[in-house]
Amino acid sequence: MSINEDVTVSHQQSSTAQLQLNFGGYSCAGKKSQNQDAFAAYTPNDNELSSKGVVAAIADGVSSASKAAEAAQIAVTQFIEQYYSTPATWSTQKSAAKVLTSLNQWLYSQTDNSTGQAQQWLTTFSAFIAKSSTGYLFHLGDTRISVFKNNLLETITNDHNRKQGATSAILTRALGADSRLQVDVHQVDIHVGDVYVLTCDGVHDFVSAKCIKQKLSRLTSQPSEQELEKVSKSIVQRAIANGSDDNVSCLLVFVKATPNRKAEEIERNLLSRRIPPALNVGHKLDGYKIVKVIHASTRSHLYLAEHEGETSPVVIKIPSQNFAQDAIYLQGFMREAWVGERINHCNVMRVKSDQKNSRFLYHVCEYIEGQTLTEWMFDNPKPNISEVREIVSQIVSALRTFQRLELVHRDLKPDNIMIDKYGSVKLIDYGTALIASLDENNETLTETVPQGSLNYIAPETLLELKANNISDLFSLGVICYEMLSGELPFKPMKTATITQTEYQQWQYRSIKQFRPDLPLWLDLSLMQCTQPDPKLRYQAFSELEVDLKKPNLTAVEEYKKQPILKRNPVKFWQGISLALFISLIISIAA
Repeated sequence: MSINEDVTVSHQQSSTAQLQLNFGGYSCAGKKSQNQDAFAAYTPNDNELSSKGVVAAIADGVSSASKAAEAAQIAVTQFIEQYYSTPATWSTQKSAAKVLTSLNQWLYSQTDNSTGQAQQWLTTFSAFIAKSSTGYLFHLGDTRISVFKNNLLETITNDHNRKQGATSAILTRALGADSRLQVDVHQVDIHVGDVYVLTCDGVHDFVSAKCIKQKLSRLTSQPSEQELEKVSKSIVQRAIANGSDDNVSCLLVFVKATPNRKAEEIERNLLSRRIPPALNVGHKLDGYKIVKVIHASTRSHLYLAEHEGETSPVVIKIPSQNFAQDAIYLQGFMREAWVGERINHCNVMRVKSDQKNSRFLYHVCEYIEGQTLTEWMFDNPKPNISEVREIVSQIVSALRTFQRLELVHRDLKPDNIMIDKYGSVKLIDYGTALIASLDENNETLTETVPQGSLNYIAPETLLELKANNISDLFSLGVICYEMLSGELPFKPMKTATITQTEYQQWQYRSIKQFRPDLPLWLDLSLMQCTQPDPKLRYQAFSELEVDLKKPNLTAVEEYKKQPILKRNPVKFWQGISLALFISLIISIAA
């Protein structure tokens, strides 16, 4: 049997609402001999639109700097170029902050401070990034971003200058002015029909808000870019007519459409993809020939497959038909491919989504010849510390990559960790991964239950539905504890019903109860790694790694100085109970 793209799909593909912006701007030197302003706007392709959004930026070179025009031009062009070069998984704020910091360092480094000369590369800067239904504003200097909506004009940014008299002002912030960068960040909801107005001080210092509002009020309900440019030019010309003695620039951004889809629309779109039926050896799916059925469960099916022209076998992962109507599960399945395509690390399983034109939902995964960590623990019930240390080190290496990409795995457990025949560790199954860039959007279905597996999930995720990289660290600590002892650091939960309501209700069980041969320093390290309260936990993966490699003897000494009630409250109260019992027996005997 061969499954191809000619199969009739029972669901109709709904049109996906996308963010659409129109731009129109105008800039000129005005009464000056050189135009030291710059602006730019960019709309990416569909792949980057969801993760990065649309960018508009304006800069006004500081006239006292000899490279003012160059600084402004570099600021807007390099900001946009470098912003889209940051990882697709990063949040908007992290991406913009990294780029602005880099730009500021470069501009600042161009000044020769040893000669006592004034700053040479200085510019104000304001950027508007529209992503999904949210606008992110980054601003320093006296360029300005305003919004025109409901026939009202509202200024969002604050001018960073200090007025001197009625006609002059001293700039207090600019790109390239200081090695330390201070940027104002705003986050706003964007709606269809909003007009964002980016201007330099040569415009807004000479044209009243009332006048700008009047000109914007004449825009049609769906203004073209030519119409926006015409209005921008009109605003600039009014500034010149009103006596502006500076460069004059105005950029208008009209919100034409936003992807404010309801949950039903998202669900309908997810359910439009067909899940292939269960496959057998010899069946074909889009050119992939099934060689072996690796695993079949109520959640997914894994097949070893070969493809003509490819030398290495691959694994085809297909959702179970049981989840054909479960939009949240299908969204996680698609998320796994999205993450897998963007991570390139030796300790993370490579994943790519299905053939681009396929109507079927499946992943093509790296084939790992080995066993799960669960199976490894069964074969190695009492491993030595060095063996566990090596596995943990490789897991940490993978999790650091997740952290750099602003990802949180959220489902670390032995079944989601593979060890190949060469001893190399691979993280698998990241369908529940938290992705910072996509989490900002409003295009995901609401998660009403904690993401993760019982007994490995961090307490803060259970109590508050929150997870970060420190949550992954907790899960890793539980796994490390289980590898060494075959037990869990806390009393196992039998059902998904959460009985704990506060962190104190998680009581750590010393690993020495199960492995008396293990040293105290290791027990203390695992106890800190699995602290229920995330504030008391290790705050970095490196802290666990260091303590596993080099015993923290200081922690051991401090622990020994603590009263027994704090060191081992269970043993303390057991002792008290025993003493009371003996006292009672003696009293009765007397």
